[in-house]
Amino acid sequence: MRYLIDTCVLVSALRSSAGASHKVLKAALDGTLPVLMHYKLLAEYRSVLFRPEQLSVISQTEYEIERLLAYLVTIAIESKVRYLWRPNLSDPADDFVLEIAISGQPATIVTHNTKDFQRGDLYFPQIVICTPQHIVREVLNHE
Repeated sequence: MRYLIDTCVLVSALRSSAGASHKVLKAALDGTLPVLMHYKLLAEYRSVLFRPEQLSVISQTEYEIERLLAYLVTIAIESKVRYLWRPNLSDPADDFVLEIAISGQPATIVTHNTKDFQRGDLYFPQIVICTPQHIVREVLNHE
């Protein structure tokens, strides 16, 4: 299984070291969870993390965030999207996340916004959508 970390999970992981999102990110960084990456996902990570309102609540510096993203790219499995499956989701801005997961199968999308991906479940039942808490409990076997 490969794991696509949604932007909201990455943001949560960097805002707090106490939650499930942080545990998921840590497992990805140590190689326990193989992660998927695509240049559009990386661009979204950067766009969101470098917003002033995010930088003000994240303890890492811009340099540290850049290094983290660079490391994620080096350890990630590149997803090569060759076909756009649109429209599928209620929020068209999330369609590219589903497309990355489809091209990187077998894949699990780890997100706090599982409802945003519900229609994708219907069209692509092989793509698993779950929360960071589920990953920690069921995959990483933590309580």
